[in-house]
Amino acid sequence: MAKAKVRTRKDKSKNKPTLYRVGRARTGLGLFAAADIPSGKLLIEYTGIRIPTRQAREIDKRRANKYLFEIDNRFTIDGSPRSNLARYVNHSCDPNTEAESNRGRLMFRTVRKIAKGEEITLDYGEEHMELYFGPGGCLCDVCATEKKKKKKR
Repeated sequence: MAKAKVRTRKDKSKNKPTLYRVGRARTGLGLFAAADIPSGKLLIEYTGIRIPTRQAREIDKRRANKYLFEIDNRFTIDGSPRSNLARYVNHSCDPNTEAESNRGRLMFRTVRKIAKGEEITLDYGEEHMELYFGPGGCLCDVCATEKKKKKKR
Protein backbone atom coordinates (compact mmCIF):
# COMPACT_ATOMS: atom_id res chain seq x y z
CA MET A 1 0.00 0.00 0.00
CA ALA A 2 1.45 3.36 -1.05
CA LYS A 3 1.65 6.15 1.48
CA ALA A 4 0.41 9.60 0.55
CA LYS A 5 3.11 12.24 0.63
CA VAL A 6 2.46 14.70 3.43
CA ARG A 7 3.71 18.18 2.64
CA THR A 8 5.18 19.95 5.62
CA ARG A 9 5.27 23.68 6.19
CA LYS A 10 8.94 23.62 5.19
CA ASP A 11 8.11 21.93 1.86
CA LYS A 12 5.47 24.54 1.07
CA SER A 13 7.82 27.45 1.65
CA LYS A 14 10.25 26.07 -0.95
CA ASN A 15 7.55 26.33 -3.61
CA LYS A 16 6.61 29.93 -2.82
CA PRO A 17 8.59 32.77 -4.34
CA THR A 18 10.22 35.04 -1.77
CA LEU A 19 8.42 38.38 -1.74
CA TYR A 20 10.78 40.28 0.55
CA ARG A 21 14.30 40.42 1.91
CA VAL A 22 16.06 42.25 4.72
CA GLY A 23 18.58 44.80 3.48
CA ARG A 24 20.39 48.02 4.28
CA ALA A 25 18.05 51.03 4.40
CA ARG A 26 18.94 54.70 4.80
CA THR A 27 17.90 54.53 8.47
CA GLY A 28 19.36 51.07 9.30
CA LEU A 29 17.98 47.70 8.28
CA GLY A 30 14.75 47.52 6.33
CA LEU A 31 12.48 45.10 4.50
CA PHE A 32 12.53 45.30 0.70
CA ALA A 33 10.41 43.80 -2.05
CA ALA A 34 12.23 40.91 -3.77
CA ALA A 35 9.58 40.86 -6.52
CA ASP A 36 6.73 43.10 -7.67
CA ILE A 37 3.94 42.87 -5.09
CA PRO A 38 0.33 43.74 -6.02
CA SER A 39 -1.89 46.13 -4.09
CA GLY A 40 -4.19 44.57 -1.48
CA LYS A 41 -1.94 41.57 -0.75
CA LEU A 42 -1.53 40.23 2.79
CA LEU A 43 2.24 40.42 2.84
CA ILE A 44 3.71 39.50 6.21
CA GLU A 45 2.65 38.73 9.76
CA TYR A 46 4.06 40.65 12.73
CA THR A 47 4.98 37.81 15.07
CA GLY A 48 6.17 37.51 18.63
CA ILE A 49 4.90 36.89 22.11
CA ARG A 50 1.54 38.42 22.92
CA ILE A 51 1.88 40.23 26.24
CA PRO A 52 -0.48 42.42 28.29
CA THR A 53 -0.25 46.05 27.19
CA ARG A 54 0.43 47.04 30.80
CA GLN A 55 3.55 44.86 30.78
CA ALA A 56 4.54 46.25 27.36
CA ARG A 57 4.48 49.78 28.76
CA GLU A 58 6.97 48.72 31.46
CA ILE A 59 9.21 47.13 28.82
CA ASP A 60 8.87 50.31 26.76
CA LYS A 61 10.38 52.35 29.60
CA ARG A 62 13.46 50.08 29.55
CA ARG A 63 14.07 49.73 25.81
CA ALA A 64 12.21 52.60 24.14
CA ASN A 65 9.53 50.70 22.19
CA LYS A 66 11.89 48.44 20.30
CA TYR A 67 9.56 46.16 18.33
CA LEU A 68 6.47 46.49 20.55
CA PHE A 69 3.27 46.67 18.47
CA GLU A 70 0.17 47.52 20.48
CA ILE A 71 -2.88 45.67 19.22
CA ASP A 72 -5.33 47.21 21.69
CA ASN A 73 -5.58 48.25 25.36
CA ARG A 74 -5.30 44.61 26.41
CA PHE A 75 -2.56 43.11 24.24
CA THR A 76 0.73 44.05 22.58
CA ILE A 77 3.01 41.91 20.43
CA ASP A 78 6.67 41.85 21.45
CA GLY A 79 8.19 41.42 18.00
CA SER A 80 11.81 41.48 19.14
CA PRO A 81 12.80 37.93 18.01
CA ARG A 82 14.89 38.08 14.84
CA SER A 83 12.59 35.48 13.30
CA ASN A 84 9.97 38.26 13.08
CA LEU A 85 10.94 39.70 9.70
CA ALA A 86 8.09 42.22 9.89
CA ARG A 87 10.08 44.04 12.58
CA TYR A 88 12.27 45.39 9.76
CA VAL A 89 9.38 47.34 8.19
CA ASN A 90 10.38 50.99 8.68
CA HIS A 91 8.21 54.08 9.03
CA SER A 92 7.18 56.28 6.15
CA CYS A 93 4.76 59.19 6.00
CA ASP A 94 3.75 57.78 2.59
CA PRO A 95 3.57 54.05 3.44
CA ASN A 96 2.95 51.18 1.04
CA THR A 97 1.44 48.85 3.68
CA GLU A 98 -0.98 49.11 6.58
CA ALA A 99 -1.46 46.95 9.64
CA GLU A 100 -4.64 44.99 10.12
CA SER A 101 -5.90 42.45 12.59
CA ASN A 102 -6.77 39.25 10.77
CA ARG A 103 -8.32 36.44 12.85
CA GLY A 104 -6.32 37.44 15.92
CA ARG A 105 -3.08 37.85 13.95
CA LEU A 106 -1.41 41.15 13.06
CA MET A 107 -0.79 41.32 9.30
CA PHE A 108 0.61 43.96 6.98
CA ARG A 109 -1.39 44.47 3.76
CA THR A 110 -0.13 46.40 0.77
CA VAL A 111 -2.07 49.59 0.00
CA ARG A 112 -0.53 50.03 -3.43
CA LYS A 113 1.69 48.09 -5.81
CA ILE A 114 5.24 47.72 -4.49
CA ALA A 115 7.98 47.49 -7.11
CA LYS A 116 10.87 45.05 -6.83
CA GLY A 117 13.64 46.65 -4.78
CA GLU A 118 11.35 49.17 -3.08
CA GLU A 119 11.43 49.41 0.72
CA ILE A 120 8.32 48.09 2.47
CA THR A 121 7.02 50.76 4.85
CA LEU A 122 4.29 51.45 7.40
CA ASP A 123 3.03 54.67 9.01
CA TYR A 124 3.89 54.31 12.71
CA GLY A 125 1.40 57.06 13.62
CA GLU A 126 1.66 60.54 15.13
CA GLU A 127 1.87 59.43 18.76
CA HIS A 128 4.83 57.16 18.04
CA MET A 129 6.54 59.89 16.02
CA GLU A 130 6.19 62.46 18.80
CA LEU A 131 7.39 60.08 21.51
CA TYR A 132 10.33 58.44 19.75
CA PHE A 133 11.54 60.69 16.97
CA GLY A 134 11.67 63.88 19.05
CA PRO A 135 12.14 67.42 17.78
CA GLY A 136 14.27 66.26 14.81
CA GLY A 137 11.12 64.75 13.40
CA CYS A 138 10.64 62.02 10.89
CA LEU A 139 13.59 60.46 9.07
CA CYS A 140 11.65 58.69 6.29
CA ASP A 141 12.63 59.20 2.64
CA VAL A 142 9.60 61.44 2.01
CA CYS A 143 10.44 63.81 4.88
CA ALA A 144 14.21 63.70 4.25
CA THR A 145 13.62 64.78 0.64
CA GLU A 146 11.32 67.59 1.83
CA LYS A 147 13.92 68.79 4.38
CA LYS A 148 16.58 68.89 1.65
CA LYS A 149 14.30 70.99 -0.58
CA LYS A 150 13.70 73.47 2.27
CA LYS A 151 17.45 73.81 2.94
CA LYS A 152 18.11 74.66 -0.71
CA ARG A 153 15.57 77.49 -0.64
